[in-house]
Amino acid sequence: MKVYGVTNVKGGAGKTHTTVHLAFQAAAHGQRVAVLDLDPTRQSVNWIEVAGLGIPALHIDIKQADLEAYIAQLRDEGDFDAIFIDTPANDRDASLETLMVSDIAIIPVGVGSSDTGMLGTTERQVKRALQLRPDLRPYILINRGKFAPARERQTVEECEKTGFPILEARIPLRGDYQAAAGNRPDGHHYAQVWRELNA
Repeated sequence: MKVYGVTNVKGGAGKTHTTVHLAFQAAAHGQRVAVLDLDPTRQSVNWIEVAGLGIPALHIDIKQADLEAYIAQLRDEGDFDAIFIDTPANDRDASLETLMVSDIAIIPVGVGSSDTGMLGTTERQVKRALQLRPDLRPYILINRGKFAPARERQTVEECEKTGFPILEARIPLRGDYQAAAGNRPDGHHYAQVWRELNA
């Protein structure tokens, strides 16, 4: 079982979009998938239920639950091939706990937003986790891209300073993606992300 943690302490970075779309891509590729939603707003769970995606999705109160023990139980039971964890904004504890149980960390970062301004906090969380989990594979996913090339270049330059690999795929998050919540995912951009993560 592989665990994908989607994290960025900045709110509005695209964590829920990324979680739901990648879980849907994994399921479309025959993976047995589940989503764990640590956000009190339950956005991933709500989206999956409203859209009728048929993906098991569970909200977990990270302040009450032992995420590490729960993931260990899921690994032992062997019912899933992939677990996707959606993390809340501004919760460093939830972010770190997620990183500590993840095999792959996906860090969404928006172009032309304040996401890079807070990237340092997420970077420190990831590097702290890497000290204890050197096998953790972090990747940055650029979204809200493909509409402002100069800003995209600046965002990429800021992200390169972290030393984390940046995925080639870019998520526009305009138009259809902005209105996607609650609908069946059909974003081919996330298909490319899925291929890159599993190359």
